[in-house]
Amino acid sequence: MPIKEAVITSILSTNWRYKWTTLPNLVFDNECLSETSEDFLVIKRKLSRIIDHVLLLHSGPIKKFKLSQDHINVADIDRWTLYLTRKFGNLEEFVLEIWKDQRYKIPSCLFSCQSLHHLELLECWLIPPSTFQGFKNLKSLDLQQVTLSQDAVENLISSCLLLERLILMDFDGFKNLNIHAPNLQHLAMKGNFEDISFKNTSQLPVVFIRLFENLESNQSILHGRSSNLVEFFIHLPHIKRLEIQNYFLKV
Repeated sequence: MPIKEAVITSILSTNWRYKWTTLPNLVFDNECLSETSEDFLVIKRKLSRIIDHVLLLHSGPIKKFKLSQDHINVADIDRWTLYLTRKFGNLEEFVLEIWKDQRYKIPSCLFSCQSLHHLELLECWLIPPSTFQGFKNLKSLDLQQVTLSQDAVENLISSCLLLERLILMDFDGFKNLNIHAPNLQHLAMKGNFEDISFKNTSQLPVVFIRLFENLESNQSILHGRSSNLVEFFIHLPHIKRLEIQNYFLKV
């Protein structure tokens, strides 16, 4: 049940008054607000108060936290993330879909949340701390329009030993990628990648790749540059579904 509807149930009876405070899945998006025609600052303050109120009164475990909104202060997101990772040690899903003028830097406290099963980030900037050794229980990783170094993303993937589902879309900062994920079952990639190497992904059955999205990359292909992606078939002996879009192989 959406958080807004759950809170409304508190008026049904005394016994129902605080039932909503035990909801395990918290999703904060446009549906949390009744009015959509208000001033930008009013919407931002109202949604921040709602999230503060819900987290303050919450009395049970939180399994999922999702924030999908663009009217949020960076300091507020930092505070909620710290609160979730410190108070709720059993958080399994963390989703941030935020749209701002510049990418939001994920606080280092998130990398200590070892209970995560699903991590989804949009328009973010990741700098894992030097002590980070992976998410030991992570099975699904979805990174879209994220700023992250090649070494950092490769280490992140390889250190999540249970990873089964990986989505990488529109990255900044690098064009080559080495993927080491022995339990991977689903891979989807889109962006300006020139070369992808698969290592220890022999169980991977489903692959979707869309490369060379911009004109500059297309021109480089036309002028004789080609990738080594043909070699990856050697490392995918159990492939069942392969979907390729745009420039990929040179015949």
